[in-house]
Amino acid sequence: MRKAIFIFIAIILVAASIDWIRSCSGLKSHKEVFGREITYADMFEYKDTDYDYVVRVPSFFTAQADSLQEEKGRMRFEYGDQWITVVIESHVMHNNGQSLKDGMDSLAQVLQATDRRLGSDYFILSGPQYENGSLIDGYSYYSKVMANHKLWFVYTMIYPDNYKDVLTRLFKEIDDWQIWERPHLQLKQGESQTPKAVSE
Repeated sequence: MRKAIFIFIAIILVAASIDWIRSCSGLKSHKEVFGREITYADMFEYKDTDYDYVVRVPSFFTAQADSLQEEKGRMRFEYGDQWITVVIESHVMHNNGQSLKDGMDSLAQVLQATDRRLGSDYFILSGPQYENGSLIDGYSYYSKVMANHKLWFVYTMIYPDNYKDVLTRLFKEIDDWQIWERPHLQLKQGESQTPKAVSE
């Protein structure tokens, strides 16, 4: 009788252990959960009231209150929890008559950029994140600067290095960024989004 009770308890413990192991194997790391959230989040367009430029930001990022903005034309959005902080910010600056190439070289030096890329009306800088001259260990920035007349429009993401591979969508958002709103197709029901071939 005692043997039967012991075997019965042992079977229950083994079954409970198997259930626990299965449930643990289904748990995802914070990085995986965050990556999934970024991938499927709605992207909201925010328009700056001073310069009318637009940035798109994941819906779960928090906008900094206007009262905390230090300068005209600046927007800042943040996501933070106990593991990471990701910041998206944009601002406008005067180019002081510099060419795009000279501006890129000058800002690259100031921001201690390790990578730079020059386009026809923009440049992209990236590197380790510094604040007040001190390196923020484990964080980097990625910035796109677009020229428009005598102004430069800047769109930057500051992110943890070990989350870089799950932030692909935001890197692409910055790469594809245009200063003003992109036109949205107004489709009637049943219309295709694929453009029709243009006959010459």
